[in-house]
Amino acid sequence: MSLDPSPGARNGALDALRGLAALAVVLHHYGFGYADRVAPHNAAVPLFSAGHFGVELFFILSGFVITDTLERAASLRQFAVYRVARLYPAFLVCSGLTLAVLALGGPNPLAVSPLTALAGLTMLAPLAQIPPIDPSHWTLSFEVAFYALAGLCLRRDLETGCAVWLAAALLATAFLPAAVWQVLVLLYLPLALLFVIGALLSRLVAGRLSVLGRGTLLAALGLTSVGPFADHGNLGTPAYVALIAAFTAAVWAAATGRLAWLGRTPLVFLGAVSYPLYLVHQILGYAIIRDLEAHGWSAAVAIPAALLAAAALAALIRVGVEVPAQRAIRRAWARGWAPTARPARLGAET
Repeated sequence: MSLDPSPGARNGALDALRGLAALAVVLHHYGFGYADRVAPHNAAVPLFSAGHFGVELFFILSGFVITDTLERAASLRQFAVYRVARLYPAFLVCSGLTLAVLALGGPNPLAVSPLTALAGLTMLAPLAQIPPIDPSHWTLSFEVAFYALAGLCLRRDLETGCAVWLAAALLATAFLPAAVWQVLVLLYLPLALLFVIGALLSRLVAGRLSVLGRGTLLAALGLTSVGPFADHGNLGTPAYVALIAAFTAAVWAAATGRLAWLGRTPLVFLGAVSYPLYLVHQILGYAIIRDLEAHGWSAAVAIPAALLAAAALAALIRVGVEVPAQRAIRRAWARGWAPTARPARLGAET
């Protein structure tokens, strides 16, 4: 079975960027994250402390792809069904596997309990300050909230919606207590910026970005100098702004065919399996690294072993769960009350 539910509709270079982001995050968790949350490594290894910036690239890509998804959806209901088909089957399986690892004595840095695990299955637990099942799952609450906003508010007028959203997030982050925008996550400026950049960049690539949209995109890029993420990871403001600009340029280049060679690299495989890999890698990887190091394996060997195991499991989940479930749900939708959808435009997975 293919890794892709719609093989003709993929952009290999965008997949490769997604794979690069996934690899950066996984290595960050296995290096710095393990040492911080579980135990010091038994040998000196690169900690990949800057790998967490892969999340920023993920969010820009999410904003980019969702624009095409919104335009192809014949209705809000179809958009919601397709988002559920994309997210939940793999999420439920990966969450079940993570809970099994925890039940067998795997590292539990967030002290997940049966009750918090039930909340975690909604993807929205972090919005209520409840720990997710896996530490990596915190981003899903932002993704789900963004999809809700996109479907309800951005579908009819994306550019005006992004401008209003950006202004609201700027005001909220500047004047409201942190406790407010930690719950109303869409008002958290440093992350809202990334979705706005991605969404408007998609319009720019399509040659349909208005003056308002161009101004909003430039404002979003400039505002990456504002807020707590500007110094995150000790990059400093200029380096962080440059990093987000580089991510934006890379997505633009990939979408316009200027990075076609990336589509012929192993990163494409990681991109194809990036969602289940992101969901399942952390607690499972921590358990593998801990046990291998306890049996005398060097961290320099244990970390690659955990990465290979997580990638192999992610591929199985992609082939055995994610792709078949998406196809089944979409077929069920097509046989039911679905209007006719428009064809894909940019060729990125939705």
